[in-house]
Amino acid sequence: VAPTAPAFKRHKVAIAAKLAGIPLQTETAASEAALAELCAGSGLACRTCVLFAPEGPVTQSYAALRYVASCAPGAGLYGDTHYDEGVADQWLEFCVLELEVAVVAVVAASSMKDAAAVKTAAMADCAKALTVLDSWLAARTFLVTERPTIADIALACVVEAAIAADLVDCAALAAERKNALRWYLTCAHAFGFAPESLDRAKASVPKAALLSKAAAKPPPKASSSAPAPTTTPPKGGGTPALPITVSDPASLYAPCFSRSRTRLRELLKRAPVGETVTVKGWVRSVREAEKGATNFVELNDGSCLASVQIVASSTKTEGFASLKSCGGAGASLAVTGEVVESLGKGQSIEVRAATVAVLGATRGGPDKTTGAQFYPLAKKFHTPEHLRAHAHLRPRSRLGSAVVRVRDELAYATHEFFHRNGFLYIHTPLITAADCEGAGEQFTVTTLMPEDGEVPTKDKMPTLPSGAIDYSSDFFGCKCGLTVSGQLNVETHAVALGDCYTFGPTFRAENSHTTRHLAEFWMIEPEVSFADLHDDVALATDYLKYCVAAALARCDEDLAFFEQATEKGLRDRLRALVEAPAEFPKLEYTDAITTLQTAIKNGDVTFENNDVHWGMDLNSEHERYLTDTVYKGPVVLINYPKNIKAFYMKLNPVAGDPSRQTVAAMDILVPKIGEIIGGSQREDDFEVLEQRAKEVGIEPASIKWYADLRLYGSVPHAGFGLGFERLVMLVTGVENIRDVIPFPRYPGHAEF
Repeated sequence: VAPTAPAFKRHKVAIAAKLAGIPLQTETAASEAALAELCAGSGLACRTCVLFAPEGPVTQSYAALRYVASCAPGAGLYGDTHYDEGVADQWLEFCVLELEVAVVAVVAASSMKDAAAVKTAAMADCAKALTVLDSWLAARTFLVTERPTIADIALACVVEAAIAADLVDCAALAAERKNALRWYLTCAHAFGFAPESLDRAKASVPKAALLSKAAAKPPPKASSSAPAPTTTPPKGGGTPALPITVSDPASLYAPCFSRSRTRLRELLKRAPVGETVTVKGWVRSVREAEKGATNFVELNDGSCLASVQIVASSTKTEGFASLKSCGGAGASLAVTGEVVESLGKGQSIEVRAATVAVLGATRGGPDKTTGAQFYPLAKKFHTPEHLRAHAHLRPRSRLGSAVVRVRDELAYATHEFFHRNGFLYIHTPLITAADCEGAGEQFTVTTLMPEDGEVPTKDKMPTLPSGAIDYSSDFFGCKCGLTVSGQLNVETHAVALGDCYTFGPTFRAENSHTTRHLAEFWMIEPEVSFADLHDDVALATDYLKYCVAAALARCDEDLAFFEQATEKGLRDRLRALVEAPAEFPKLEYTDAITTLQTAIKNGDVTFENNDVHWGMDLNSEHERYLTDTVYKGPVVLINYPKNIKAFYMKLNPVAGDPSRQTVAAMDILVPKIGEIIGGSQREDDFEVLEQRAKEVGIEPASIKWYADLRLYGSVPHAGFGLGFERLVMLVTGVENIRDVIPFPRYPGHAEF
């Protein structure tokens, strides 16, 4: 580092190296000229700092930051996707142009006549930059992802320097830019900033906002290597208090877990030609060359769709003989070797194996003979039906693994969306005595069945005088079943805690063999207090767009695969949904019926069910006609007839014919799928709710606890349900719901 270089340039690289787990030695050059001499011959200009990496010198502090981040992709310092990298680069540029220039200018002008004017201008620039930063952080913990990146490191270090140079009005920061202040203090603790750099920022913040009843002493002054923050035991001994205002729990402890391998996702993204790596995974195919003296192995570890080619030689690879006898496709290997540029098509790099260890061979047949001839997923095309029959191996297929990764991302995005919007995650029971939908499609949970395979007869089961089964002697003392929805239970929390959601498995004993139904599936069900149907539609729209946008941003490789395997133009369809108007168009149920009847009458369409009339529950073909042909995009149907909806939905005022009374319900319909979300405003009137329960055959006593919510401070509230598997179908283009859940349950099938 040049002796005149600002301290923050050294500091940010040291912090990044610490978080990446990379040893870094820092030295100060005798002069700028001496620093330039170190780069002589490289053709690179160097005025403030240079990082000497194994591959050669890296000049400029921001280039050094990017290099350090690339050396430890698992640390997430450059984000997790190419999109994240782009956002990080934008903030690095912002840091230079909007803040760093101001700080450096003040230092350079300190001995000049116009120093005061320069400082005033710099303060204005800093205030403007912090306002932009504050707005961006309104719904974010850090700048790019949910953990610090090099963008957070660089910007926090420059803000620290600006505070030290009196360029930041800390009182204004606390009063007007609380998001920026919260972010800065979080970064300061996570990066181990020296205590004195925090004092001025904290001084203008009310103690109640920062301190617990037993606040920790400030952490010790950080060294140039920026160690993790430490704590000091309170007086009198006892457990040390944790650092305050830390949003990243990982900053509070030294991690123990690390992989003994490089995941292919990070390896292929970084392509570190010349490095020696260890990769582990499962063989997809083996190809021999040079009369068997060279083997080309396609190895995949599930972290991404792509595989890496392993080149093993009989003369240069230790363990070559065991590789030859591993059985081929399906075997598991551990390979250590050098990453080299690949001359083959479809791959940029390959691993030249120095050692190969067979972790598990492929065996099969009556005698469990080694060989891939018995492996159900040998390299060839497999139908979805074949993969479904081997669901325990389906994740090893390209289709199966891509579905799992997208499903994982959508589940993460679900929790991320609701967490960002202040919802609480509620675990609702799977065993319940209430039938939420009132449709009688519950699986019964009982211990009254005779054991040892005996045929259940009435004389072997307790009965009532009427002949019905007496469940009072059952395990729970009443008739119970597997839940069809967690909604009723999550409502109890929503009317006490505000906004809540549940995300878990639900069950329907519906004897359906369609490609859209399962007996066991997952549901996302949020409930919002002090909300009506309009609020419900807005929340559902935002949630759906967020999940689809997350898949587009983070699963591009898998979505590109699905475009080839399941649906051409998939990503364009998903982008159209995300880029649709802020609110999807709304269509009254009554108007939808009229639209369909007119289309049938004019000969524009012929449905399998042409008997379209008011009061019917629309079929998926009707829904898809509205989305694919009429609106050519998503549409929200609202205000359905009460007789085809659940008892808990809010009755709308009667308008005209009393037999056509509707409820404040909505369904979001999307192209290709039809209904993806169904919701409603909930009935908040006790007497009306009881009457509606009786109308659909539900004994009010069985839902007394639910109805009671209307007696103790009832409030307008609304919610919706989304079948998670249908969301996965929407995003992947997979047409059969049985192929988007790991182990599908449907009539006649409960294997695995």
